[in-house]
Amino acid sequence: MQVNLYVAALLVRSSTSTSENTVLKHIKGLDTLRAFAVLFVLIQHWGPLYRHNHPILQFIQCFFVPDGGAGVHMFFVLSGFLITGILLKAKEDAHGINRIGVIKNFFARRALRIFPIYYILIFILYFCYPDVKENIAYFLTYTSNILSYRTNSWNSASHTWTLAVEEQFYLFWPWLILFINNKYLKYVFAGAIAVGIISTYLIQDIKRPLLMFNSIDAFGIGAWYAYARLNERHTLQAEKIMKIIAPVFLLLYLYWKAVIFTGTPLYAPFLIKTADSILTIWLIMRIVNNRSALAKKYVLENRFLNFIGKISYCLYLIHIYVPPAFNRHIVALIFTAFAGHQRVIDLLITPKAMYIFDLFILLTIAWLSYYLIEQPILRLKNRFKYTNQNSAPA
Repeated sequence: MQVNLYVAALLVRSSTSTSENTVLKHIKGLDTLRAFAVLFVLIQHWGPLYRHNHPILQFIQCFFVPDGGAGVHMFFVLSGFLITGILLKAKEDAHGINRIGVIKNFFARRALRIFPIYYILIFILYFCYPDVKENIAYFLTYTSNILSYRTNSWNSASHTWTLAVEEQFYLFWPWLILFINNKYLKYVFAGAIAVGIISTYLIQDIKRPLLMFNSIDAFGIGAWYAYARLNERHTLQAEKIMKIIAPVFLLLYLYWKAVIFTGTPLYAPFLIKTADSILTIWLIMRIVNNRSALAKKYVLENRFLNFIGKISYCLYLIHIYVPPAFNRHIVALIFTAFAGHQRVIDLLITPKAMYIFDLFILLTIAWLSYYLIEQPILRLKNRFKYTNQNSAPA
């Protein structure tokens, strides 16, 4: 699911020049956005740390903490944006030649980024969960979304459906970006957005998000803005369009959130994913064009949020399994360590305390995974450069 967070292959023009020269730039604010995305998923599955019955606090939690679905859609939009930017830059540098080589290197780099800890997890789950063992072919081939679609149910590794969707997207998207003339790509993006919206309208049940083409509008919206950044005029046009439609979808988002309080019917729920995607690309625009030193210092380049963004792939993969795997052992350890101190034991085994213990374990495992497994493997990407020119890792 992860697009390398050290990559933001953005085609950025100099503010003092209109030349065609482009630069590769890492934008830390996108790490922060990914951090929020994975935290939304975590809160969806674990629940919030503090639950309040006070109406004002419920209101704040409802409107300002998007659900896990919004987090997943943020991942998809980021993937569409970053991957398309990378491919467009590689296409430009290749000057129309060796595009097959670019695709080979693209797949090699994606495999290095995504496969190692995913298959380590699947190997472990094979011995721990019978339903994973029984359906191992789906998990080995990144088709777990099709399994959930066919059975109309969730299993012990159902959250990997998002990774399956991304991998299926990667199979065909590079071919379109690299072999279709740039002037026709806008029709590809418009078609992707239309297919995603229409197919989601036609499949309005639990199966709705599971098939790749149901989510392709999120990828297409991200890709559209990457394409718009090819030149200054298109960038300005895209940002003008967003200034018009983003407030509309923000109002829709607030309406959907308010349903829990108003009890009104949930109008046009099939547009929720599209609304999340529009608001995500609006946030991306705000991030890449940020001029606020305060926002940069305290949010966009906040070290903790950037850290969460970097390790978000492993966080997403394993967060489901941490509480059931460790809670029993944590409780046993507490009873052993504080035998005879019942008040301390009672304090340490409260739901809030266990939540914090689980969060610490999750962050520790993801940190170890990133620095001991993922990062060393990522260094192999240097063997699969898109061109002979210096470029940022993808």
